[in-house]
Amino acid sequence: MLVFVLWIGLLFGVKYLQRFYISFLIILVPFFIVNGVLTGTGLVEPVVWYNNAENLGIRLLTIPIEDVGYAFTLIFSNVLLIEQFKK
Repeated sequence: MLVFVLWIGLLFGVKYLQRFYISFLIILVPFFIVNGVLTGTGLVEPVVWYNNAENLGIRLLTIPIEDVGYAFTLIFSNVLLIEQFKK
């Protein structure tokens, strides 16, 4: 899904994609704080546990890399839809 949203962004919304990258970097700060706590950073037991057999097994601290792609897809697809409906 991430590849599809990036492809649509490149075809129909390059200017939105370029501006979104900066916004997304800012959004990642609270994302890493909240998601980090949920996945066990600083806790004895994590609130949310991910099975590495079900994902790539690559983590940024305790957060699976797929969560970053999912957040990007969720937020950027909404930006694209809102901008298309404005027209």
